[in-house]
Amino acid sequence: MRFEVPYVPDAAYAALLAARAEALEGVYFRLGPESPDARLPGLADPSPMELAVGLAALPDMPRLGLLNAAFNAPDMLGGDRLRDLVLVLEGYVAAGAVTGLVYADQYLLRALSDAAPELAGQLCAVPSINFRLGSFERAAAIIDAACSTHFRPPSSVILDRDLNRDPAALAALAAGLRREWPQMRLGVMANEGCLYACPYKSAHDAHIALSRLTACRVGAELNRDLGCLRDFAQEPGRLLASPFIRPEDIGQLEGVVDFVKLCGRSRLAADLRAIVAAYLDGSFDGNLLWLLDTPEILSDRFVLENKALPGDFYARTSGCLRRCQTCSVCAGLAAQLLTRRDPSLPRFVAA
Repeated sequence: MRFEVPYVPDAAYAALLAARAEALEGVYFRLGPESPDARLPGLADPSPMELAVGLAALPDMPRLGLLNAAFNAPDMLGGDRLRDLVLVLEGYVAAGAVTGLVYADQYLLRALSDAAPELAGQLCAVPSINFRLGSFERAAAIIDAACSTHFRPPSSVILDRDLNRDPAALAALAAGLRREWPQMRLGVMANEGCLYACPYKSAHDAHIALSRLTACRVGAELNRDLGCLRDFAQEPGRLLASPFIRPEDIGQLEGVVDFVKLCGRSRLAADLRAIVAAYLDGSFDGNLLWLLDTPEILSDRFVLENKALPGDFYARTSGCLRRCQTCSVCAGLAAQLLTRRDPSLPRFVAA
């Protein structure tokens, strides 16, 4: 299996990617601290220059810049702000550092296409996983919309994460897409540990996008107090019902999809290096919550040793009806294997 992974300009992480390039499908990255993507800016986000230099030094592979904010302000779709974005993208293209864009706002994709058709023609447009491509009809509509612009057709798509543990539905969707677009690569997201069919996701994505436009910043307390983190803390079995895929279970998707996408780009570089290495090696020895994006914030309160899960964990949790109220599999495993501990100060890992 091949892997699409985040890129951050860290020497040790870049060395890992270079050494394991044959297993990489490509990399994706934030275009810059002010770029409109689906994560809030960090305190020490690298500049476009730092990113471009590091990306250009990687072995030849797809390099996807992120423009995956759920929506953008109208002034982003024209005038000076759109011209500034075009200039940034032209710089990346000139440096040989970007081959495509991951987008979630069709308005922005069309605005870029209209404003810079020659630039668009040098980049593929890849729909974000946040489009939730869970059916052929929806996927086809989104792909057709991308193809209606001056951008090159999507080179790949990430299918809805809720299909990760529904092998029959995943295989059927993949087969339909391959018949229609035989050259397009198909992937799934492995380590986003959010709730199955998360009822908070649409509003959460909107909060993140809105927080880029106003002084009202969304923080971890939103999910802690009202959202998925509260659900996980109250019902730990839902952690295991989340449709993540462990490193040990990646082989279950061989022949179904072409690659697996890993998330965690806002983590420390040392953490990201360990996460990617675990998936490349097909094994993780540690707290499962730490490995996953979203539950990671709970990993100082809950410990569930990944190696303690049964070898048939994927089989046990695949194809279920997702009615946790009437099923005891995940809740039973959590009761048996998960331990709680008092919250502690953050553990810092040397880069």
